[in-house]
Amino acid sequence: MLLKGGDIRFTRRAIIGAMTDDITFANHLDRPIGPAQVRRLYGTVTWGHGRDDEGIQSVIVTAVAVGAWDRERLVWFTRAISDGRYRAYIEDVMIDPDYRGRKIGERMVAALVDQLGDIEIVSLFCEPERVAFYGRNGFAVHKTQVMMHRGSESDVS
Repeated sequence: MLLKGGDIRFTRRAIIGAMTDDITFANHLDRPIGPAQVRRLYGTVTWGHGRDDEGIQSVIVTAVAVGAWDRERLVWFTRAISDGRYRAYIEDVMIDPDYRGRKIGERMVAALVDQLGDIEIVSLFCEPERVAFYGRNGFAVHKTQVMMHRGSESDVS
């Protein structure tokens, strides 16, 4: 069930809420997130091109995945993978370009972090111009760490 109004409620298993009269959000357990809608969002960012619906569905159901909808249109998506106790990694923070600048992304990152509960360390990597965005949710740059990838260049861009 999705609520309307200004109420935002979080639990570790369910997010139910509304950010505006039109934007609602929930995790994939409360409102299924369709892979075709996620694939559409991949088309608006610089990574994840070429992912298919089967692969997208697989990562949705094995992760903590959160979406925001404007009625039936998925306008924001993110997911995290975690060992459930010590570490979590946030991946695929995507917002429809038509909805950028409305603070939806900041609220949704906060909702995802809340979903992760008492995880000791939550990590992510981002483009330099996104550091301030994530900083508003308590993330900090650690200059002693280096992000490393294994895979083809197209797999990590």
